[in-house]
Amino acid sequence: MKAFLYSPTLNKQPQQNPTRLHLDKMSGNSTNVTAPKTVSEIIATATFNTIVMMLTIVGNVLVCFSVYYFPRLRRPTNYLIVSLAVSDLLVGLLSLPFRISQTVNGEKWPQNLGTAGCQYWIWIDMFCCGASILNLVGISFDRLLAVKWPLTYRENMTTKRATFVIVFAWMYALLVASLSFVKWGGKETIIINPQCSIQAKLYITILAVAAFFFPLTFLVFNYALVLKIAIGHARQVQKDKDAIAVNFLPEKDANEETSGIASSPTSSTRAISIGKRSCDPLTEHHKRRRSSGLHIMKQLKATKTLAIVVGVFILSWFPFFAIFLTFQYCTTCFKPDRIPIQVKTAIVIIFVYVLPVSNSAANPIIYTCFNKEFRTAFLQVLYKITRKSDTKFMGKANGFSDTYSSYA
Repeated sequence: MKAFLYSPTLNKQPQQNPTRLHLDKMSGNSTNVTAPKTVSEIIATATFNTIVMMLTIVGNVLVCFSVYYFPRLRRPTNYLIVSLAVSDLLVGLLSLPFRISQTVNGEKWPQNLGTAGCQYWIWIDMFCCGASILNLVGISFDRLLAVKWPLTYRENMTTKRATFVIVFAWMYALLVASLSFVKWGGKETIIINPQCSIQAKLYITILAVAAFFFPLTFLVFNYALVLKIAIGHARQVQKDKDAIAVNFLPEKDANEETSGIASSPTSSTRAISIGKRSCDPLTEHHKRRRSSGLHIMKQLKATKTLAIVVGVFILSWFPFFAIFLTFQYCTTCFKPDRIPIQVKTAIVIIFVYVLPVSNSAANPIIYTCFNKEFRTAFLQVLYKITRKSDTKFMGKANGFSDTYSSYA
């Protein structure tokens, strides 16, 4: 949902429709509230978008190739990550080039692309970016299953079920994107003068709710449950430690007292063995609890990186969509008498031009920084692509520990 809002209040062009939305990228937003006008601003914006496009393409290609090259990474949960990478990759390949073209054309839609080109851009942008957030929702359900039922996780999340989640995510995104072809209110939805944009207020509202706020509710709910389970597990681990510490004290005291009272080695031995037997049920109980605890800790560690991915996504998009809907229902909210021009400019640059556009390129960077296996895989893929690797070096990559197999 990298989009452009078109507002007369913010652009100081009263003749434009205040409900016009320019969808310039559903997943790497840019809202045209203060379109660059000088040559230096246009060059800076185009350069930034080009850098983001290259990082998006290279980073997400590495994610896909990592799972393709290394068999141990081919797990149902990792397929969800690949689907997310594909959606971001398509944004870089099919959506951002149109955004850059409009930028270098002075923030005006190139006439040679026409209405058909504008329609395609809006559709592909909403399709890819909608799939991106729906894949994140699928990953959140996967993480909830992994943490809540760690011992049966592999039986619950099969390749077939992961495939179903992926297909559902893309079909849902396709449905939302295809609504852009409808003539809302009996008028043309697509406008290309001066920019490629949408002018249907109803559709803009439906788009924001269906493609962002509704999926966001599931994301927050699922990760809230994961956090609750993590806190409960931490408390239980502390209780188990206290129980084990208390359990060993009576045994020691009992052995010392018995050895002091007993008149023969036999009675002393018997007292010690009784003390050991009294601990057996508790030991077996803790073995079972420890096994479950290890699985939970393993899944929580994998969930941590993906929680960062979701957090970055929300940080990138929530402010944008808040601004997005505000423009539709309160055209006077950003007037200079309400918000100083310096503050408005800072808000637009950070939450419209920078964060949304950068989101598609962020995930591979997060994987590199916070996950050792991904970082290793990326390096090995780069070596393979540049023909600098040898068979022995690549063979080591296939020996990744099973720790990563549950990474999602």
